[in-house]
Amino acid sequence: MHTSADDIQAPPRPRRRGLLRRRSSWVLLTAVVVGLACAVLSFREGGADEGLFVYCGSGIRPAMEAMRSEFTAATGIPVRVTYAGSGCLLSMLTFARSGDLYMPGERYYVDQAIADGHLHDPVQIAYFVAVVGVQKGNPKGIRSLADLARSDVRVGIGHPETVACGLAARRILEKAGVWEAVKANVDAQGACTGTAMELTNALALNAIDAAINWDAMIFPMRDRLDILTIPLEQNVEVPIPLGVLTWSTRQREAERFIEFALSADAKRCFETHGYHTAMEPYVLPYYGTAVLE
Repeated sequence: MHTSADDIQAPPRPRRRGLLRRRSSWVLLTAVVVGLACAVLSFREGGADEGLFVYCGSGIRPAMEAMRSEFTAATGIPVRVTYAGSGCLLSMLTFARSGDLYMPGERYYVDQAIADGHLHDPVQIAYFVAVVGVQKGNPKGIRSLADLARSDVRVGIGHPETVACGLAARRILEKAGVWEAVKANVDAQGACTGTAMELTNALALNAIDAAINWDAMIFPMRDRLDILTIPLEQNVEVPIPLGVLTWSTRQREAERFIEFALSADAKRCFETHGYHTAMEPYVLPYYGTAVLE
């Protein structure tokens, strides 16, 4: 069984200008409060004999669901998972001080967990690749990252403090020198979401025109949405890490899960759902031919 922040949060709607100045603080607070509540509920419902417990970034959910199912079938060890934004998960595990493994969508959060003494010896399982998702046919004619600052384009990003795809979006836009302009456009008429999946849903529902998100999140909806590749030199590398929590009471079982996550079977789970297990080739066949300038 698993709990998910996705299950209790509706897709975001474009925000009114007057409400957005305070959004960062209340979204962060809400994410932490919801996360802590989920953690408490998860551990109260679960018993000591219910197997491993994993804190997993919501953007990894499709691959994790396949991987945990195959791991349990092969070993007989049940795996419970809670999904949320990576920063929210870090708050959850810090509060609960329970569970066995942490798999966020960005190395940044693992580094924080290591610095706080929560995690040891993380390994790299796969990669996220950020792209610009747009409506089918790219009706807004987006050709560059700078176009995301245009007043006629409603843009979505993940929250840059608590969501891995939002952190990556900020790094990419800062690298391009357009972060402030694009963020102002997001604040004016776009959406800042609590998970990568919410961002995909907002795009699929036409609540926004474009979003910087993981390619694996747009992959399931590629019949409805288009992917614009961000050139390698403009992008940032985002490994997907996995590590055992220092307080885990199931260290051996957790190590077995990591061994499985590094196996060819787990690699297939990721690749089947549109994730990268290597950075070459950089552009996968389902991307199409559209590449940003």
